[in-house]
Amino acid sequence: MPAGAKKAVSPDKGRKAAYVMRNREALLRSTQEVLAVKGHAVTIEDIADHAQVAVSTIYKHFSDKDALISATMLWGFAEWMTKVQSLGDDLADPLEKLVLPMRLFVRVQSTHPHHARNIVNFLEITTQFLPILESELSHHIEELTKAKLLTCDDPDVAARNLQAVLLSTVVNQVTNPKAKVEDADASIRVALSMVGMSDAKARKLTESKLPEIKS
Repeated sequence: MPAGAKKAVSPDKGRKAAYVMRNREALLRSTQEVLAVKGHAVTIEDIADHAQVAVSTIYKHFSDKDALISATMLWGFAEWMTKVQSLGDDLADPLEKLVLPMRLFVRVQSTHPHHARNIVNFLEITTQFLPILESELSHHIEELTKAKLLTCDDPDVAARNLQAVLLSTVVNQVTNPKAKVEDADASIRVALSMVGMSDAKARKLTESKLPEIKS
């Protein structure tokens, strides 16, 4: 075989890999559902029963319960982010591209209820992913500042503060029966002042019609 050439994957191996991936995703989705109900009290047996698989099948994919829970949380965030990013692809206003994910995140209780409940149930795992999200948000803020669309001396600090506002807002939306989504938008509007956005612009962006995001 020539140097640098890639060995072709046989159709059988390709089908097997796809089958394994589908099974893994089905397990993660099922785990997400049962975690939203059981929280930290969940057992491997609970997960296996809900997924209708043997406990040994779970251990073929994950070393232990903690690894499965962490993978489920990461998968939940990735699935949500993929949908949100696809909705923002056609936006022309760069500031709207910044604000749209924020507004959709605080609505995760209605669009992805199981994921929303698990953000609260496993807050200690959620916080492990925040540095990755903060880095992306910081870069976005920095680019908008360079374009003179925002005024921000320290994008890293601003991203960290915005992330804290968003997370606390989601927790309130999930746990407070009296919470209103209009209050969540108001929290975002106030937080946007930290990056030098005018109240008029922030109000326009947080009161505009949102694209539909399906669970």
